Amino acid sequence: MATPPLSRRTFIGAVGAAGLLGSLRSGPGARAADATGVPFARDFGAMANASADAQFFSEEAMLRELGVAVLRAPGDVEAVAYNFPSWHPSPYMEARFGKRWTEFETLKESRPLFQGHLWPKFPLWGYFDESDPAWAAREIDAATDHGLGAWMIDWYWHDGVQFYHEQLERGFLRAPNRAKLKFALMWANHDWKNVYPARNPNDAAVLLPQTHSPEDFRRVTRYCIERYFGEPNYWRLNGALVFGIFDLNRVISCLGEDGTRRALDEMRSAVMKAGLGELHIQSNNGHGGIEGRLRQLGVDSATTYHTMAWTYTKAGGTTDAYGKGAADSIRAWKGQRGSCNVPTFPDCPVGFDDSPRFGLGSHPAVGRSPDQFERLVRAARHFVADDRNRVIYVSAWNEWTEDHCLLPDSIWGYSYLEALKRAVRSGAG
Repeated sequence: MATPPLSRRTFIGAVGAAGLLGSLRSGPGARAADATGVPFARDFGAMANASADAQFFSEEAMLRELGVAVLRAPGDVEAVAYNFPSWHPSPYMEARFGKRWTEFETLKESRPLFQGHLWPKFPLWGYFDESDPAWAAREIDAATDHGLGAWMIDWYWHDGVQFYHEQLERGFLRAPNRAKLKFALMWANHDWKNVYPARNPNDAAVLLPQTHSPEDFRRVTRYCIERYFGEPNYWRLNGALVFGIFDLNRVISCLGEDGTRRALDEMRSAVMKAGLGELHIQSNNGHGGIEGRLRQLGVDSATTYHTMAWTYTKAGGTTDAYGKGAADSIRAWKGQRGSCNVPTFPDCPVGFDDSPRFGLGSHPAVGRSPDQFERLVRAARHFVADDRNRVIYVSAWNEWTEDHCLLPDSIWGYSYLEALKRAVRSGAG
């Protein structure tokens, strides 16, 4: 009897089972669970999800979620990828974890957790220092060659304490080709925790708590005016400089709604007084419960940094299919557009798997593939067809330890970059 052909999805699962499970390390270099308290690689079957194939994000599933028979493909879509700049030595981190430490160390120690787990994924270009202008130039070329118009760079400021800003200030802004790619800041204003690794997000020790005050907002504004807002390739919408805030609710918890509105108004006034024009404030994630009051708070638009960050919303030690997450993402776009009283923009995750940080405390997306991601970006392109600003977010450019990474890796190569290029550039009309 003839052997039935091996499907692509079955093949990928077999590769994960045979090749990656063989990469488990032992000996002095391995991290034992009893040494770190992190439950790695104990029960391979516990997290396996047999429904990934059944929930595959097909063309039919995409059209069904959008409620259309044919996609629209506007030609002037702007794709913006979040950039998590932890892939270079930063003094604050070196002081706590050792000289030359980067989060690549966490990635290097990661391992597969269950049968068919496509992990680890390493940089195809090798480990790198993104604060090197020559390296930044290579990343800029890869981004712009594959359809990206801007990076929304995660920016860390905790009451004057900074880290990871070297990628932008020493690398990107000194790259010879920097003019090819626009950039904006998203103030990642959440507590900074030791997740290198940790048992789960709630148990991770806080390294830097995030607080807000009117004076600190003024310091942030002065710093951004002096360092960033005057740059010719700073990203603007309708002529206004875009400044994102990850967790607006955190600001409100410190300043109240009236204080938050005053702080944002003062920020706008300072930018205008500096001769830099208007400021566009964007809420990038934490606006649950205040969606209908965003405009009154001084916010101009809203989006979500990753619609599949399940470790933070679901039980650890289990998985969900990427295809389910893609369908849920479209529903989330619709829900956000219906509840927010400002313009909203869809987000398209590459994937999600933060098991390098949380081991069996994570809740990964399984069964991801470039063709499903391409459909999700095409769906977002259709979703924004009637918008004044046709902006699509991608999470993310380089979240290596959360497995949403457009950069070429050791399993998928350039497939995700090529999928993005097709999704945002082909069939415009």
